[in-house]
Amino acid sequence: MEGRLTYLRTLLVDDCPSLTTLSLNIRHLTSLETLIIMDCKELSLMEVEGEDNQDLKLSLQKLMIVGLPKLEVLPQWLQGSANTLQLLLIKECENLKALPEWLPRLKSLHTLGILECPKLSSLPEGMEALTTLRLLRIQGCPDLSRKCREEDSHKIAHVPQIALEEDSGSSSSSSKEELQCNLKRNEERCLFLTKTRLLFKMTEARS
Repeated sequence: MEGRLTYLRTLLVDDCPSLTTLSLNIRHLTSLETLIIMDCKELSLMEVEGEDNQDLKLSLQKLMIVGLPKLEVLPQWLQGSANTLQLLLIKECENLKALPEWLPRLKSLHTLGILECPKLSSLPEGMEALTTLRLLRIQGCPDLSRKCREEDSHKIAHVPQIALEEDSGSSSSSSKEELQCNLKRNEERCLFLTKTRLLFKMTEARS
């Protein structure tokens, strides 16, 4: 099947709880523009051993990664879309520990969303190089939000729209407030899933 997906433009991988690897040679997906990976509890996106994804030239424009608890680092092959990637959304990846040092090389990136990734604590050096970045949203990442407001604020000072999580304040929040917060998160997640699947259907219809 090698090479048969050359013209694939949109790929949605959704709710595959037993999936452990994407058995695709990414180098052949040269026309892929939108990649959405959601709710794959065993998927880590680790590089396949022996697979050389250096110096790839890809055309990915939108990447959304949601609900991958085993994801610890972003895949190296993403660098192959350094000139084309415009939107990067990472959500509910609770074991993602750090953003790669090559993130500032994504020179076309205009939207970056990082949500519910509590182990992230800082942005990589050189974020100032992302001159096209117009929207940065960080939510559910308390350490990362705090650092972006304080010692790392210079890294994102050039971004026109920034939405950071507010300080949690007192730790003695009432159970009612926590319940309302959880309900709101669930509503946001349902809305996000609906919009994402609608985006996929629209893209599919267009092709």
